[in-house]
Amino acid sequence: MALRKISDLKPVFTGDNVIEWQSPSGTRYRYERDRCAVGQETTPGSEHYFWHVLANSNITHAKRRVFELINEDEF
Repeated sequence: MALRKISDLKPVFTGDNVIEWQSPSGTRYRYERDRCAVGQETTPGSEHYFWHVLANSNITHAKRRVFELINEDEF
């Protein structure tokens, strides 16, 4: 099931430099501000991530990238 709007994306964890979201299928996505990247979990529950470097390290770009990755993964 894909997400319709970015506002549907709700964090499951928020730390000082880290925010995590979870897709409807269970895959976790992790934004690390210091790394300037969004990580996509390789297997749900594995905590191993494939990293996607962002052009700008801010929450807006991170949420957009996570939204795109979830919708790519769901289709």
